[in-house]
Amino acid sequence: MKFWSIFENPLEVRPRAGWRILIIVVLTVAGILLQALLPIPHWLKYIVTAILISIIVWFAGRLIDNRPFSSFGLQLSPLWWREFWFGVFFATIVSVTLFAIGASFGWYEIHGFGWQNGEYTRFFKNFVLYLTMMICVGYYEELLFRGYLNLNLFEGFTGKNSKTAFKPALFSIILISALFGIVHANNPNATMFGVLNVFLAGLMLGIPFFATGRLAMSIGIHFAWNYVQGPILGLPVSGIAFAKPVLIVQSEGPVFWAGGRFGFEGGIIGFVGLLLISIAIWWYLRRMGYTKMVHPVIQSQAMALRKDV
Repeated sequence: MKFWSIFENPLEVRPRAGWRILIIVVLTVAGILLQALLPIPHWLKYIVTAILISIIVWFAGRLIDNRPFSSFGLQLSPLWWREFWFGVFFATIVSVTLFAIGASFGWYEIHGFGWQNGEYTRFFKNFVLYLTMMICVGYYEELLFRGYLNLNLFEGFTGKNSKTAFKPALFSIILISALFGIVHANNPNATMFGVLNVFLAGLMLGIPFFATGRLAMSIGIHFAWNYVQGPILGLPVSGIAFAKPVLIVQSEGPVFWAGGRFGFEGGIIGFVGLLLISIAIWWYLRRMGYTKMVHPVIQSQAMALRKDV
């Protein structure tokens, strides 16, 4: 074994998975720190972050991974959009249903609406800005965590024998979901239970990506989960509160059940929501004939890049 094989796989025309992941993490952290220094409005930083993450992943894909940007789960097609809207639909239905159940128990108390006191212009402006922000968050977090990190870690765990796809996929989902939870541990009002639920959300979002080879459902679920609970239902999302949501809500229930200032994800209600959406994902995948945990498209990517295949 030659010394440089520590850095570059002799069977591939690219650096090893560990180095690819390290490079993307360093570039992402540097980009986010740079974005934080820009003298721009808070909402615009979400758009800038989405652009930065897209450029970084594109750059890594072309110059380091040796594959096109679309291979990170963004093969847009009618099927892609159908899966996206499936994710939006189920995350919306689950969020609204759980909110209604929580309100019936007195956990959430509605005190008014965002457009009251004649603030129609500000309410409409916030509504549109929040829509843009949550689309950006759902897109760039899924592109980075599931599309790039999960895919590359899976390839790093996978040997030449493609029959071992299940365990590498499982290990990569668990590790990247743990990173996903740790990143959110720095959010306002974070709790251990809240971080655990975010970790479980990462597991849930990783499954449809590996099973279909597309990020569509993961982005749709992520976007709707955040947007419906925050800007519409007036609850914090991963500890982040929103001004002038559709419903002005006060969380009155026990934190263990209702989530408190961290939102759904801080309580049992968030765990139930993730479980219900996971069941919906399982139903969809079974109905559409996705019987394998790892789609052949994902399995074949690493094999296609090997010199000896």
